[in-house]
Amino acid sequence: MHNTMPSQRNTPPFTSPVLQAGEPSISLADHFPASFREDEDLIAAPGAVPPLDHIRTELDPSRVHGMTQLLWLAGRPVPPRPLHHQLLLGRDIVLSERIDIHLVWGKGRLFVKPLPGYLLDSRFWSETLVCSCPAMQLSGREQGEEEEEVVCLCGRRRLRQCAKGLLLHYTALIVYESDFTIALEKRLIPRGITWSRWRRFVREMLHGDDDHNRETWHREIYADVAERFIYGELRLNRLNLIQLLRRGPFSKHFLATWNSYGSFYRDNWAFIVGATAWILLILSAMQVGLGTERLSSDDAFQAASYGFTVFSILGPMAIFTVMMIMFTGAMVYNLFRTWRFERRREQKLGRTWRIMGNDSDGMHNVDGKAASFA
Repeated sequence: MHNTMPSQRNTPPFTSPVLQAGEPSISLADHFPASFREDEDLIAAPGAVPPLDHIRTELDPSRVHGMTQLLWLAGRPVPPRPLHHQLLLGRDIVLSERIDIHLVWGKGRLFVKPLPGYLLDSRFWSETLVCSCPAMQLSGREQGEEEEEVVCLCGRRRLRQCAKGLLLHYTALIVYESDFTIALEKRLIPRGITWSRWRRFVREMLHGDDDHNRETWHREIYADVAERFIYGELRLNRLNLIQLLRRGPFSKHFLATWNSYGSFYRDNWAFIVGATAWILLILSAMQVGLGTERLSSDDAFQAASYGFTVFSILGPMAIFTVMMIMFTGAMVYNLFRTWRFERRREQKLGRTWRIMGNDSDGMHNVDGKAASFA
């Protein structure tokens, strides 16, 4: 990978202001969420720029980066297609603040993370994403010897790679003015951006004013971009399959495709009904074949008809049995996880909300004593 020098790494990837003239006067911290979630608990955002751990949850799709070796199964390493093309494909653009499901699609939906305002503020790049670690060190003084890259210790370079990758995704999503209108309607970009400012921003991001050949141009743009953002749209069912292969059958889905037991039955019953229809069609064709003089005396066809008839009886029963085992296992597993999580929350909060005995109006803590309020 092409390495950039520290002075180049620590400068914003754009120079012109993107937001309105009055926007830079807004506090940089106001571009961040009002609260963060840690271990299912809400924590108020600080008055200043949040710590790196909170910013990392907003920008770094670590779950996807853990699948880098298998991402080719879920998508292609090309920029995403524009927003208007996503609509042509029949995908409903759904806003999601989760960076790990950004540009993940499935069942007619495409999840898109809105472009944070702080990424369009040069102060964020020059004050928060400044990496003081050396970009490289020479492994020798002889000509022709390769350079050895030094690992970033402060963690800011990784965040910078993710931030730049998200900006590059948006340069591909918003190509035409129609895409710009869609992004405004879906609240994907901050208010206050004009089409002319956006065009200038894209030109600077893509080095439009530089005289480079195509190969050098692509290498320089993607030289310091996180791996996830080299890929465009990713298929949800493939990501769930990769998660299943990496973590096992009881691993947490990348994004649950079944939000209820009813949806689980509907999806699986559709498969059973479709398979049964094909089996009936083949059995009908075999019955007609057995009625003909030529096939009725063919031993191979007789054996095939006998075997497929037995399969048509046992196959659906086996599939239904497997589905019931999966359903029962998933239900028991989810109930156990829910019960265990509630026990942990009781200990952490220092109280319980289960009413014991006939005291329906009382409230109890973990020790069983009634809680009183002033």
